[in-house]
Amino acid sequence: MKEVTVAMVALGGYGNSYLAELFSLAATHNARFVAGIDPNPVGCRYLEAFKETGIPIYPDLDSFYAEAWADLVVLAPPIHLHLPFTLKALAHGSHVLCEKPVTATVQDAWKMAEAQRASGKLVGIGYQWSYSAAIQALKRDVMAGVLGRPLRLRTKVFWPRGSAYYGRNTWAAKLKAPNGEWILDSPAHNATAHYLHNCFYILGDTRETSAWPVDVQAELYRANPVENYDTAAIRCHTADGVEILFYTTHAVPNNIGPIFRYEFENAVVEYTAYSESMPAHFHDGSVKDYGNPYADQIGKLWQAVAAVRTGEPPACSIEGAIPEVLCINGAQESMWEIAGFPESLIRYRDNADGDRLTWVEGLQEAFESCFEQGRLPSEAGFPWAKAGKLIDLRDYREFPKFH
Repeated sequence: MKEVTVAMVALGGYGNSYLAELFSLAATHNARFVAGIDPNPVGCRYLEAFKETGIPIYPDLDSFYAEAWADLVVLAPPIHLHLPFTLKALAHGSHVLCEKPVTATVQDAWKMAEAQRASGKLVGIGYQWSYSAAIQALKRDVMAGVLGRPLRLRTKVFWPRGSAYYGRNTWAAKLKAPNGEWILDSPAHNATAHYLHNCFYILGDTRETSAWPVDVQAELYRANPVENYDTAAIRCHTADGVEILFYTTHAVPNNIGPIFRYEFENAVVEYTAYSESMPAHFHDGSVKDYGNPYADQIGKLWQAVAAVRTGEPPACSIEGAIPEVLCINGAQESMWEIAGFPESLIRYRDNADGDRLTWVEGLQEAFESCFEQGRLPSEAGFPWAKAGKLIDLRDYREFPKFH
């Protein structure tokens, strides 16, 4: 069996999750970790492991390719660097596993897809649920019509994030990088993007692809002093008329979710945060449990390694990840001016480690109610709510289109 060489770009943050696997299990998968790539790996928890193993750390991809090469390059840099780093790796003949979201904008995502096709190499996008046995089993049944026609998919993810989260790097909650590149960092396009993507993904016609949204209406809010939003309520529809509702925020005191309710003609599939089961309750009284989508968080890495050998397309392709970007780009234009919450509702919680959480009184309950009713906050009559514009996505190829 061919040994697969692997290089890792961006060694801090989420990159540490990949490094934990690469240093401990590479040989088990007949892979060899050959290099780390990071100009300033201060957030890396494995610097001693690099020293002990003699694996070099290069400051950038150019330096790496000048001296070495890898079959697979794993990318976990800031969002606005996904495209240039993927293009460079493909140009040097490497396959790529790129972290989510695929890019900040649809135009960059299509550039990446075009480069991938021209290269003949594989590019997988690291939405880990897409690589899980549970989601794959559910998707197969959706494609086969076992659950009947999809009707409505609802998801809520409330993950508190404080000042340390927003101060951890220079791009958190930013709209643009200093060089003018779009970032569009937000809970919906970063921390909880997995669960918005999953709505499109399970409705896709093939294992690697997703359904496409044709319209979107969003309500975007912020409680924190950041550029972009920290709270979003989003409604979109697919070409087949399936309604997708997504509620996410970092401005609440309690960690809730991901929780989803996927309604089909013959069944309802429900999932509650980090549970071991994902049951479908059929209208005839039968139940089918698809299992735990979190069972193998880093399976995407080893599936990518295997794909280098077999040539099998990754579970989540670039095209499979674009619908999430399309939805997010349209949502950003739906409410171009982010709405602020009333000062009278803003609360603060100082933690022992110096982290300060900014949260909104009543927001959690409001979003819980909206989730149950299938409404956006403005439709539910909350006094702080503001309706966004309905954005047509059917011919949306570049962000921004309407501003």
